[in-house]
Amino acid sequence: MINALANKSLEEIRFAVVDTETTGLSGKDDYVLQLGVVISRSDGTIEEQYETFVRRNFWKPGRLGAFKIHGITRRNLRRGITPSEMLERLNSYLTNTIFVAHNAKFDIAFLTGEANRAKTTIKLNGPLDTLKLSRALDPKRSQSHRLRDVTARYNVAVSRPHDALADALGTALVLPHLLRSHNITTAEQLVTHFGA
Repeated sequence: MINALANKSLEEIRFAVVDTETTGLSGKDDYVLQLGVVISRSDGTIEEQYETFVRRNFWKPGRLGAFKIHGITRRNLRRGITPSEMLERLNSYLTNTIFVAHNAKFDIAFLTGEANRAKTTIKLNGPLDTLKLSRALDPKRSQSHRLRDVTARYNVAVSRPHDALADALGTALVLPHLLRSHNITTAEQLVTHFGA
């Protein structure tokens, strides 16, 4: 799939920009609480947006992780879908798209952990990591490359930081700026230089 993308024009490629909110920092031991997916094009066109909470049966206090950061409550999770349903929905978005995330290895670790527990797999093409794209423009690391700082640099407003859909949308909207800054004009360049 990935090599097949190299034969397409950059304008033909669709990106599945993904963000997760989680119970902690370990993809193996912690869990996804919220998933956001934005389907976009290289010019910043947003085709579709999806978000869901993931239903959990946590009874112990503190299992929701850093509430002060993500603000997710047990009530939110009761409205969510099961982890298996979340993975099925995610896979439907990952078909014929390139997976994009800011600090992609973080989100992939959690999604892989969820897939392992559900005894399934993720249809992952990519990843393309906007954190790596941003850092590559700043080899001396003179700037912050946290999502909120990258979006601010490109005048992209993120309405609800640490909300999965809002962060995925912010990432989708900075992606075209990062592609232009790297002079990426073809899918082949994307595949060759950034491993997508």
